[in-house]
Amino acid sequence: MQREQWGSSAGFIMACIGSAVGLGNIWRFPYIVGENGGGAFLVPYVIITICFGFAFMMLEFAVGKYYQTSVITSIAKIKSKLKGAGVLIVLVSFAILSYYLVILGWILAFFIMMISGLTVSFGEFTNSYYPIISFFVVLAFNYVIMIKGVSRGIENLNKIGILLLVALLVPLAIYGMSLPGSEKGLEYYLTPDFSKLSEPSIWSTAFGQVFFSLSLGSGILLTYGSYLKGGLSLLKSSSIIIVSNAMVSFVAGLMIFSFIFSFGTQPEGGIALVFEILPTVFGSMEYGMIIGIVFFFLLLIAGLTSSVSLFQVQVSSFEDTLRFSKRKSVTIVTILVAVVGTLSALSYSSFEFQLFETPFLDLMDTYFGTFGLSIASIVLITIVTWYMDKKKIIEQFNQNSRIKFPPVLIEITKYVLPGIVVISILFTVFNL
Repeated sequence: MQREQWGSSAGFIMACIGSAVGLGNIWRFPYIVGENGGGAFLVPYVIITICFGFAFMMLEFAVGKYYQTSVITSIAKIKSKLKGAGVLIVLVSFAILSYYLVILGWILAFFIMMISGLTVSFGEFTNSYYPIISFFVVLAFNYVIMIKGVSRGIENLNKIGILLLVALLVPLAIYGMSLPGSEKGLEYYLTPDFSKLSEPSIWSTAFGQVFFSLSLGSGILLTYGSYLKGGLSLLKSSSIIIVSNAMVSFVAGLMIFSFIFSFGTQPEGGIALVFEILPTVFGSMEYGMIIGIVFFFLLLIAGLTSSVSLFQVQVSSFEDTLRFSKRKSVTIVTILVAVVGTLSALSYSSFEFQLFETPFLDLMDTYFGTFGLSIASIVLITIVTWYMDKKKIIEQFNQNSRIKFPPVLIEITKYVLPGIVVISILFTVFNL
């Protein structure tokens, strides 16, 4: 089978921005900031993004672009005995996809309720069958997009989606900052409490958020890089993607904290922050119904552009490893996600499915969205830097780039990056 390709370099960059810019920026980032001291969290987040985000992203792109195949097959080509590590990475991204679509279903449901004028609390919503129904609806959306393929499906979705996202996010943020009382939210968000920087948990949480938001370690960037042809500069592309992602996160924070503080509510809302607090806020403000519709449509777009990237990791693995057709691969992944994702959907429904007295979805987000991605990143970065030919990596780094990276960079990376991530995980596990 002839391997698919991106329609253009711009289409590739837009798709990668769409993958990075998702619920991790607009849903996860604000509640993580709220749970970790507001502005204090921004400092480690920015440092980690600059110091480690670039290196991880370029390495994943380089591997995919060189081998022109998916995660499992790429790792098998690097070292055949480590093929199982590729399977681990794909399983992590699959787990994230399964509960990510549940949250995307919540967003679709609230968007529809806003349009219809229904006022339903998050508790009322989760005490119904709607979380399960909405999960299957967004799963069907993803199925339709994935069947169309990389260029006609994923690329076209992101070209439209990213432009719409920016066009909606910026006016919402400006409106939020104009509300009375929003200055308290901006102060909370933009004024760091430097004493909190001595807490290792903030740094470890920032690592997890950077991995989640930039799609690091999940195999997405490697997979997207495998559809690249020609001499595109990986440094330039990575810079555009990372800066775009950071700006969307920053502006989303301005919007969310302006809304929350302008109505006297608290930012420590956890996973359900945008579903419990913001609908109440929208119901209290002038033109709140319109604002709410635009906001949830914004979230829906952001979620779809990211979910298809997670979906593609699974689909490409079936195509390249087992030589299945596109339709067969998409169908199998859809069925598997339906089975596993239903468990997360049930955890925030009238069934209240839990493990260890914790909603199943919360456990999935903690163990796969934070720990799983971190571990997958260590595995991927270790295999690439220790076993792949360093000249091949540097060749991909330096292609069409004015900045030429020395081979010693890979030697530094092979020790520093995995070590830092391991320390981050240990701090989180032992709550140091």
